[in-house]
Amino acid sequence: MTAEIDVPVGEEESKGSQVEALQLNKWVRKNLNILQNVSLVFKPREFVAVVGQSGGGKTTLVDAIAGYRPASNGRVFVDEIDVYHNVDSMRGKVGYVPQRDIIHMELTVYQALDFSARLRLPPHTSKAERKERIAGVLEELDLKNHKDMRISELSGGQQKRVSIGVELLTRPRLFFLDEPTSGLDPGNETAFMYLMRRLADQGRTVIMITHATKNVMLADKVLFMGRGGYMAWFGPPDEALAYFAQYRSERHLGEGAMQFDEIYAILDDTNLGGAKDWADRFLVSEAYRKYITEPLQVRQQQLDNLKTLSKSRQKQLSRSRSRIDKKRARESRISSFRQFIILSIRNLTILSRDRSSLILMLLIAPGVGALDMVIAPLLGKNVFSYQTGNAVNASVILFLWAVYALLVGGMSQMREFVKEANIYKRERLVNLRIFPYVASKVWVALLLAFYHAMAFTLLHYAAFNIPGGWQGFVEIFITTVLGVMTGMMIGLMASAISNNPGATPLIMIMLTVPMYVFSGALAPIPDYMSAWATSRWTYQGLTGITGSGSDVARDLCWQLPKKLRNELTLEDKAFYQCPCMGVAMFSPGSCNFPGLGAYYAPEISEAAPTQPANLPESPAEPVLPAPPNPPTDTSNQVQVVEYLNALNHYEQAVTTIQNNFRSQMDFYQNTVALYQAHMIQYQEDLASYTVARVTAVSSGEGLIEGASVASAWTWVNNSDPNIFFPWLFKTWYAQGILVVIYFSIILFLVKIKDVH
Repeated sequence: MTAEIDVPVGEEESKGSQVEALQLNKWVRKNLNILQNVSLVFKPREFVAVVGQSGGGKTTLVDAIAGYRPASNGRVFVDEIDVYHNVDSMRGKVGYVPQRDIIHMELTVYQALDFSARLRLPPHTSKAERKERIAGVLEELDLKNHKDMRISELSGGQQKRVSIGVELLTRPRLFFLDEPTSGLDPGNETAFMYLMRRLADQGRTVIMITHATKNVMLADKVLFMGRGGYMAWFGPPDEALAYFAQYRSERHLGEGAMQFDEIYAILDDTNLGGAKDWADRFLVSEAYRKYITEPLQVRQQQLDNLKTLSKSRQKQLSRSRSRIDKKRARESRISSFRQFIILSIRNLTILSRDRSSLILMLLIAPGVGALDMVIAPLLGKNVFSYQTGNAVNASVILFLWAVYALLVGGMSQMREFVKEANIYKRERLVNLRIFPYVASKVWVALLLAFYHAMAFTLLHYAAFNIPGGWQGFVEIFITTVLGVMTGMMIGLMASAISNNPGATPLIMIMLTVPMYVFSGALAPIPDYMSAWATSRWTYQGLTGITGSGSDVARDLCWQLPKKLRNELTLEDKAFYQCPCMGVAMFSPGSCNFPGLGAYYAPEISEAAPTQPANLPESPAEPVLPAPPNPPTDTSNQVQVVEYLNALNHYEQAVTTIQNNFRSQMDFYQNTVALYQAHMIQYQEDLASYTVARVTAVSSGEGLIEGASVASAWTWVNNSDPNIFFPWLFKTWYAQGILVVIYFSIILFLVKIKDVH
């Protein structure tokens, strides 16, 4: 029974396609085959309903016939073309609507059809012709009044019509649908079945998988699949009822006319055997001979004749067909550049129309970057300041900056491939090239990377006083753009790996956490381990640009071995003019290291205490005059008196000399005591002076030493353009190389998930 539907005026008539499937098997494991030697013939302009038990391999069979997922064994011919060996020749000839919709819900009906038309129609198609084709599809599917509505706002049946409309744009002669009525109410289901009937009558061969049997009688043929991939019936629906009616009993839903629903109960009846038994019964039935064996005789004979040809002749025919297919494919497919432009415009259109996702994507960078406003009061606004800064906090800020760039970039792109996997697979079957498809995603990601990077940079500058001026701002912005871009590539890579949107965030975590661990900011990591970590280059670039360790990097003394550095005295450091060692580190402009000024001591700039003058020589022992000689004649009174007078003068002279010596000694002793007091004070002042200087120097050097353990590899002398710019370009180049590597990996991941 079929419904008579008028063909719209102007619709191109065609004869449809003939499909011949021979002995299809689908091995998913060595011991598991889910298609059991299935052979079929679909004639032109037939509407075939594929029904059956759960686990019957309905989708597997249809996918195998359509070339969507080829069978492990067997051959499929469409209009005498071997589908598996001539894939390119089938592009555009086959329409395929999978169970999940192959349309972007964010677009309007017209936009979805327009973008599909741009991608699928031949490159010479004019704009007017494209619009005419779209208008015809809208009219045919009764979607004309809904063309400006967003697809997500349509009913389920209307959304399915749009999916069909995408396929009808190329006017395919063979049409496959996988459970298009799933989830539809009975009214929409009936209307949909009549639509399929009409499409077949207009000149298409329609094969549709369905669980609904209410309107199966609209089909020309019905294919019943039993569990395990066994074919239980193929033929007209009224004959199917008659075939299964002979096995009907009271236990199978009972009285009245035979209904299709009863067939399920009959197949489930273990008393009548399993799925293989039903397949064996059908193999010896009249229907199998009439609808499969006889129609396939000609094709089977051709294959047998082909086997008699030499292998060289077979290869020659195959190469000849391949060249023809490739030539036709090149002529009918639009260029990669044009595909890139169309896909980029479509991505931007989808992004602009998906308001909630767009708003979230635009807010995520400012939202995450605003965290700096919270931590700025805790870490200090002037973390890079020589006086009040903190080298550790400065490193924390820059590392978080790199983490933000990687995380936000990845999160914003981790859904791009997985969310439209079904759309990609279908477009890939038609004419989509992988490179422009991936490049269109990367291009849009780059546009967003500029926005995210600008948001991060402005918020960081608002939260902290970052050195470098306008030149530093531009350099930091470029570094951040590359950091966000590498994060986006990782997000795209996670999306390309994932087969399930729910698993994508977990894959994203697995890819990004090693980037943080091996960045070198958390622990010393060898270059060969950190070179592939994108956050390493972002962190390194930001540190070098802000110049935290610039003066240390130009100090040759810090490049000496640690043991030798420890042996240097303050005098040695001054002699070798070490700008970031010794007291010179506290000289203005000598060593601008965050927080170093906090260790400055006034003694650094003061002269050493003056040492007291040396003590004078101790007074020499006085030389006493010789005593007078006693008189030779003690009886001579005159001599005695003279002697006594001389002796008296002698004693007085001696007493005077001795008193003078004592006075001198007393003065000298007082001088010695005063000297000793001055010397003690001097020694105390000198010790205090020396300790203050040594403490300041050792503390400053300890600050640099502690920071250098984790960050010395990021320091560069940014005051010397000949050193700094090659170093900076190297970090940018490394990030660019990683983007290219990730891009190549994404191409590979998308390719291995391809259907061919």
